[in-house]
Amino acid sequence: MKAYQIVKDLWEASYPENIGFVEMTQFFKKATNAQKKEMEKLCKAGDWDAYKALIKKVVGVQLQ
Repeated sequence: MKAYQIVKDLWEASYPENIGFVEMTQFFKKATNAQKKEMEKLCKAGDWDAYKALIKKVVGVQLQ
């Protein structure tokens, strides 16, 4: 059980400017086509504040 928690903690590592890979995969499972297009636009523009807001809206997770 202890090893599992260590791996889980590493997998869920959070730090400033983390793009949130796990959250991104969850996003693409839940998002509408319009939200996916918006995400593509935000990534191309490098608008990370809007990216994080869209992740929060769709997935419910606040990235740092």
